[in-house]
Amino acid sequence: MSRVVPRPDVAHPATYGAAVPYAEFARMRREEPVCWVPEPALWRRGGAGRMLSQGSGFWAVTSHEGVVAASRQPEVFSSGRRGAFLPDPRTAADLEQARQLLVNMDAPQHSRIRRLVTAVFTPRAIRALQDSVTVHARHLVQRAVHRVECDVVADLAAELPLLVLADLLGLPREDRHLLHRWSNNLVGFDDPEYGGGDVEAYRRTFFEAFQYALAVAAERRRSPRDDLMTLLATSEVDGRRLSDREFCSFWLLLVVAGNETTRHLISGGVLALLSDPAQREKLSRDWTLLPSATEELLRWVTPIMQFRRTATQDTELCGQPIAEGAKVVLWYVSANRDDAAFADAQALRLDRNPNPHLSFGMGPHFCLGAHLARLEAQTMLRELVPHLARFEVTGPVVRLESNFVNGLKSLPGRFAPSRS
Repeated sequence: MSRVVPRPDVAHPATYGAAVPYAEFARMRREEPVCWVPEPALWRRGGAGRMLSQGSGFWAVTSHEGVVAASRQPEVFSSGRRGAFLPDPRTAADLEQARQLLVNMDAPQHSRIRRLVTAVFTPRAIRALQDSVTVHARHLVQRAVHRVECDVVADLAAELPLLVLADLLGLPREDRHLLHRWSNNLVGFDDPEYGGGDVEAYRRTFFEAFQYALAVAAERRRSPRDDLMTLLATSEVDGRRLSDREFCSFWLLLVVAGNETTRHLISGGVLALLSDPAQREKLSRDWTLLPSATEELLRWVTPIMQFRRTATQDTELCGQPIAEGAKVVLWYVSANRDDAAFADAQALRLDRNPNPHLSFGMGPHFCLGAHLARLEAQTMLRELVPHLARFEVTGPVVRLESNFVNGLKSLPGRFAPSRS
């Protein structure tokens, strides 16, 4: 008698503490690329003690074709109607607060707010940061190489985007650890070590971060500087300055998105290169592969695994009828391993071309900081890869329990002494 092996629950955050369930996503793509997924009951903590919370269930879109099709119809698959995050807002007030975040907006509000900082993240503006990013990356790598022990996540992958973000925002570099803690608490809400499912702690994090941002904004309005905080605090869009709530929400989104995506791209990318010495050596022998290698690591890691949409009308996707109001989740982490879109999709190929990965999304919500993330990742790879052949993992690789971010919390190891 054959034993029935339970399928991993793609909706449960704890599933990802072991690994991304790629085999289950492959089955879903093959059998039902738009399929209904019930949500698990999860324990939450709040002022009233522990409670069980369970979402309404959702349509999981797992194929590349399906994710692209939905992304090209923002008027049908809305980010603003119920927000872009998988958990449902608990109250109308929670939904209204969520809609202050750029990712939870639809046009025209989304376009109006996004225009505020578009010029800061153009390819030309980002190229101007190359020297400072290189200085940070080189210093971090040299320090790690000369230590007896280091952690790729804490000492390299997390530090570089935080240092760059502090420079861009005009914040004291020592405050980057505040940004790191707030980001962990919010993105890692479901992780037992970080957020712990504590609703009150989640709200306190927002309050603490917003109070910090408002204090900096007030100072910048008194004494403007050439930094992103001054721009956010003083600029007007359509003749109106951002409200305090709009300002704080936009600022916090930049803080979280500006370090989380790159942190997990770098740490996940390093782990991939450690696991595939042939591809690592290929890159170290030919640095012209650096741009395509970065795109392939973006595909391979997919730092942001999914975003939620809500159907604004009765529709269909890949032949599946979807009712108005239904929750629809676009699984980029699955679409990026779709054999129908990528040759040899289950293999890491640093020279892959073309590479239509969806790690930055597509359409109006294409990642605002994509050029900066690419610059930071390429710069860190150039500095770090020559040393990776000497890197030995010395402890367990610890993953984040999250169905949103494909993240590592720890990748400990040491660099053997150089023979030269």
